[in-house]
Amino acid sequence: MKPRFLCGECQNEIQWGALECPNCGKPIEWPEVTSSESGGGIASAEAMCPTCGSENATDADFCSSCGAKLKAQGTVSSGKQRSGQSRPSPKQGKARAGRKSQESSSSMFSWKAIFGFLGVLLILVVALELFPSRDPQPAQQTSTTPQAPAANMQLINQINDLEKRVATDPNDMQSLKTLANVCQDGRFFDKAIVQYRKYLEKNPRDVDVRVDMGICYFETSSLEEARKEMEMALKYDPKHVATNFNLGIVSLRAGNVKEANEWFKKTIALAPNTDMGRQAKQILEQHSSPLIQNK
Repeated sequence: MKPRFLCGECQNEIQWGALECPNCGKPIEWPEVTSSESGGGIASAEAMCPTCGSENATDADFCSSCGAKLKAQGTVSSGKQRSGQSRPSPKQGKARAGRKSQESSSSMFSWKAIFGFLGVLLILVVALELFPSRDPQPAQQTSTTPQAPAANMQLINQINDLEKRVATDPNDMQSLKTLANVCQDGRFFDKAIVQYRKYLEKNPRDVDVRVDMGICYFETSSLEEARKEMEMALKYDPKHVATNFNLGIVSLRAGNVKEANEWFKKTIALAPNTDMGRQAKQILEQHSSPLIQNK
């Protein structure tokens, strides 16, 4: 008689080879059978069924009497699952499927993150190529070893020659005056003031030189000294156009607009058709001053 197979959990009868109990759903693990060995260690020609004790051929997979699963002797286990081995329950299958889904999702996320980072990096590189940094630069670049232009070198050489000439002959007033003017043109204002003062010690009535020295003081922001020199020039020549105009500029720089307008008005009165006269008129108009009168 063929034996009955009962579920170890609920004792319900199950069919041979079923993967799980039809009543409680418990996975069924069927016993595997190894064939007996002879004294010489060589597998016997028949295999005994562990369930009913019947002998079967060594290459049989199931018992010919009761149908129990027999394990073939001498075979190597493969990666494929045998029909009689336990299989994971549906819940375990879902869990593994969930883990595979999570692993797949995680892998996709990782690749998305990598591609996203590479995309941002590419955009930054393109942006740097198209829009190079534009840091503010000085109006005039200066090298670490500045070299004077040819004109400045010529000016410096001229100053050196004049200084030698004046040193050789201190009474050469023309060379001294030229030296002071060249220093002023080269914007060496402090040196120009020294030379102008030497010249004025022997030529105090030279109004043009005194105004030039006042301009050098103005350029060095010594407004009070500039005013004194120009007012001294007016004592020698009250109608000196450049002196009146420059006193207006000095007063304007000092913030005294009313006084500056008075000097500009005098400039216009002295020389209305000169460059200084027209410039004085323009400054007065900018100040919306009613002091201009047609004479």
